[in-house]
This record gives sequence, structure tokens and C-alpha cells, in this order.
Amino acid sequence: MTVVTNPACTDSNGESQPQSQSEASTSGTQILQYHLNRRVDELRSVDDYCNLYDSEKQSDITFVAGINGDTIRVPGHRRVLAATSPVFAALLSTKADIIIVDYIDRRGFEQLLRYYYCEPTVLTTVVTARTTLYAAYKFLCPHLTERCARRLDEMLDAEVALEVLRDLRFLCARLPGAASAPPLPALESDAAARTLSHCAMWCDSLAHNALLVIDDNADAALNHEKLEDLTYEDLALIVKRDTLRVSSELVLAEALARWSTAACKRTKRELTPGNKRAALGELAYCPRYLLLSGEELDRALALELLEPIERALVLARARKLSAPVPVGAEQEAMLRRWAHPRPTEPAAAPVFLSPRSEIIEEPQPTKLCGRRPKKLKQPCFEPEDNRNKSNCCSDCFHGFIHALVCLFD
Repeated sequence: MTVVTNPACTDSNGESQPQSQSEASTSGTQILQYHLNRRVDELRSVDDYCNLYDSEKQSDITFVAGINGDTIRVPGHRRVLAATSPVFAALLSTKADIIIVDYIDRRGFEQLLRYYYCEPTVLTTVVTARTTLYAAYKFLCPHLTERCARRLDEMLDAEVALEVLRDLRFLCARLPGAASAPPLPALESDAAARTLSHCAMWCDSLAHNALLVIDDNADAALNHEKLEDLTYEDLALIVKRDTLRVSSELVLAEALARWSTAACKRTKRELTPGNKRAALGELAYCPRYLLLSGEELDRALALELLEPIERALVLARARKLSAPVPVGAEQEAMLRRWAHPRPTEPAAAPVFLSPRSEIIEEPQPTKLCGRRPKKLKQPCFEPEDNRNKSNCCSDCFHGFIHALVCLFD
């Protein structure tokens, strides 16, 4: 369990609460402190707002937060929240008494308010950490975004990585297909742009580590039922990776077949091979079919992810037969890629967010105490009887005879 405390909260004497070294050294804390100090003159003391969470006392605003009908009512205080975040300041600039927040899960919004009201924010489960990360990003809270990213990195496995990628594709600035809201270029002249870019940095780092976890646990990720719920863009992020360490390309082909079937059901289409291929598009070419052989190749081609003529070309190349039709440059390049083994090295090193993603390097010996490793002996495959008969004199005699032969040859 991870408990996050707002580092900007101070006690009655104006002294900061203790915080970890990593929290104090991050620029996210400085940005957060900047936003808190912008209107600190409007706050009489910390005691004015540290005990106001879930309190109707002096409440002048009401939030109705939640999605898909799972909503809650939370009392708020304009003077407190407007000084914490530029998003809250813009949201509370209206005179409405009730504000609807229907784009954030109620758990994440609750944890966000707890953070801003100087209450401990508890990130116990994956769901809470995910929703809190989304809320912290939307309301430009870099320190809470960092803590959520670190907590999720601790819990990363194949299942959590799939959930994280589904959430982060709309939050990351560098992830393919991602879109930030509001756009970063629109905020270049605003302090909020720096805060937003800092939040996106933590999301990018978490997404990077999640993709590496999927690479290392490709079979578990591709066989998980949550893969079928991914959007086309999320699925493309995974199956297009060359560094997927699948035990067999058949695992990837079967995963694509299951996803295409689920996609046809969602769009109310008939489960025909043509509709499935249309749902997959270019993703049907991601499995490296020519790395398969025998029964596995037959099973992969029986899924009908490829067109009939493409399946015929694969079979002809696998069995070293002449192609049924002339092969163009594009088809030849595709066949070569399908026969090329996947790299064994990881795509990149993970970003250090938690002990799980820490790279432990073996200590190198110093010059004073370091010793050269012993050279391994080369294995000898000579019969044991012959080795016992050899001696120094016989070796010298054979060497002398060999020298004479070379001299008079």
C-alpha cells in the first residue's frame, strides 16, 4: 500500500511536513508549490483547509463526480481548490453551485481532493492508482501523477500493463496515436504548459515500462481475455512490436483471430473471414508465419487472417516450391520479414520508477583488488587412452620429424 501526502502542506508553524528525498528533488513538487503559492495570500492559514475534506462547513460548491452512472456528491470550497490547480481555478470561475465532473472515475476524483485537502491519498489497488493517475493528469497535479506512476510500476504485470496502456494512450505525449488535452502547443506561453508536459513525462515513462513488461510476458498478455477489449490503436501498439518474446508466432496469430472475432461481434458484423480480415487490416501481417512449420503453420494459416493467394505464397515458400503467381518486390519483402527471427535483446532499458524497474548492475572490481578471471580450459575430445600415452619426449620427436618434412618437401 502506498500513502501519498501533499508535500506543499505545512503545519501550524509553517514548517513543511517530512517527505522523501525523491519527492523533494522532483521538479513536479516545485511546480505544484508554485501553483499553491500563486494565491496563498487568499488563505488565512493551513488550519483553514486541512480539516475541510468531506466537510459541509463553509462549503460553497458541490461536485457530482463519476462515470457511467457511478457518481458521488462531494462538498468543496472554492477558495481552497482554486488556489491549488489552474484547472480548478478555471472550473470554479463560474457561478454555478453544482459542477458535474463526468469524465473522471469517482475513486480518482476522491483521491485527488484528498491530496489537495492535505489528507493521505491511499493507492492500494490497481483501479485506484489508475483512476487517480487520470485525475491527477487532467487537473495538472504533477506530484500526484508521479506517485501514481511509481505505484503502478510496482504492480506491473501482463494484465496490469494491458490496463495501463488502455488508459495512457490518451495521456502520453510521445506514445504513438496519443493525443493530449489540451494540446501542448496551445500552452507554450503558459505555466500550465510546463506542468502538463511534466505530467505527460511520467505517463510516457510508465507506458514505456508497460510495453517492456508485455515484451517479456508476451504469451501471458496475448492470451489474456482483456486483450479482446482493446481498441485497434491499443492493439497495434502491442502486436507491431518486433521485440515481442512469444514462444511461437502461433500465439500471436491466435490472439489476433480472437480479437477480430470480438471486434466483429461489437460492430454487429457476420463472423466471416473477410470481415475479420477487414477488422484487423495491416495487423494481420504482424505474425511471422515463415518461422512456423508443420502443424503450427497449418493451424496459423487455417485462421484465415491472410488472403488465399497470400496463404499460397507462404506455403510455397515454406515448402521450397515455386510460387503459384509471380512475386513482386512488395510480396518478396513481406515474405523475407516473415522469415526473419525476432531480436532476442530488449527494445530498450526500463525507466527507473520503482524497485521493480531498477537495473541491477554487477559490481566491477577495483584496480587494487580486482583480479583477472581465470581462463576457461578448452574441452578435449581426444580419447582418454591416447591422452595417457602421450608424453613430453614423444611430442618433441613428432615435432622434430614434422620440421624435417617441411624443410625437405
